[in-house]
Amino acid sequence: MDVFVEQIIAKKKTAKDLLIIIASIIGFIIITFLILAIAPNFIGPLTFFLIFGLGYGLWWLLTSLNIEYEYSVTNGDIDIDQIIAKRKRKRVVSVSGKRIESLEPYSHQEYAGRRFDRQVIAAPSVNEPGLWCFTYRSKKNGHTLVVFQPEKRVLEALKSGLSALVLRETNKKLQSEGK
Repeated sequence: MDVFVEQIIAKKKTAKDLLIIIASIIGFIIITFLILAIAPNFIGPLTFFLIFGLGYGLWWLLTSLNIEYEYSVTNGDIDIDQIIAKRKRKRVVSVSGKRIESLEPYSHQEYAGRRFDRQVIAAPSVNEPGLWCFTYRSKKNGHTLVVFQPEKRVLEALKSGLSALVLRETNKKLQSEGK
């Protein structure tokens, strides 16, 4: 019988995201005032369409900061998609459970000094509790670290596809941490 489990988790806004939001709104207000002050003499009725276009661009930018991650585990293989503003989907990770080299609870201090060819943060933030990570190697991306925040059912479905060695190491780490 096939096993399919999925979970959607929203990314939290960072300080950079908040700065983009504030700067965009202030920029829109300033440009609108400049258009209203200068443009009626030159453009006339096109002023409305210009301001409307700027407003639409601002809306597009601000909603593009709403990011969600979808974890889909099918028969022990995991796919992670990034969903931008519920209008665009992009696959960021697709790996067979047999190719996963390690699966363990994530500790930012432990992984801070380690080098990876690619790091994927598919979690609300790296400071959240309950984060997990896994590593794998691919020809396209090299040695990859993936940080995510799975529910128990997603984690159990993923563990079902791991190799015996990785599963044993994962269970050993869970027992040593008392989880």
